[in-house]
Amino acid sequence: MLVCYSFFLGLDIKIMRILTDDEYHSEAEPMLRKIFLNENPKQPQFGSSTEEVILLYEYFPPDAEIVHALVNIASHLGDKSLYLSIINIVDLNSSMIKHWLVPFEEISTYLSIDTNSFGLAYQMESVIFSPQGKWALMSSFERYAILAGTKDFMENFLKHFPDTDRQILNYLSIFKECINKDGVEKVNIFWLGDFLKNVYGIEQAKELLRASELEKYVY
Repeated sequence: MLVCYSFFLGLDIKIMRILTDDEYHSEAEPMLRKIFLNENPKQPQFGSSTEEVILLYEYFPPDAEIVHALVNIASHLGDKSLYLSIINIVDLNSSMIKHWLVPFEEISTYLSIDTNSFGLAYQMESVIFSPQGKWALMSSFERYAILAGTKDFMENFLKHFPDTDRQILNYLSIFKECINKDGVEKVNIFWLGDFLKNVYGIEQAKELLRASELEKYVY
């Protein structure tokens, strides 16, 4: 992996790097595939390193509190940087930048919504993930993100954010409110059952749908 360095005054400073598509496919994508097998936040499929999955609702990247927690946990597990990639975009412009390697020393640049450095990454669906393939966070236009990773990583994350069960119920309550207001025929929930099964497993998905009074509309 190529990273720029400066040894001025003995300092070892890693610099953010833009990845070409070829570099992404050769060095970054194999790590993403350990966690996510696709880039579809509505129909996520998970790789061999994924042991636990949670949904974060009201997530708008970049969420400083979430990202700082991810960086802190990842640092303790050996990561020194993260990858950022734009997903689900028709690339009409082959020169468009879609992939970055962001050292943790420069995470503040990403959090500052620096469009000069990260272009459309703030406007499009995206994923940030571990160079070791230990975790990944995929964001959706629909104000949620899916966090998946190893058991060790996820347990540490839940120590910072123990209320994630409430977040999924808050997300599902929106569908119930829309059904009550507009009628089920005007609300697209056909995908919801498969989505919950993929993320939480069949039994927990059924429990969530019962708790949110959506079971009869999905199954």
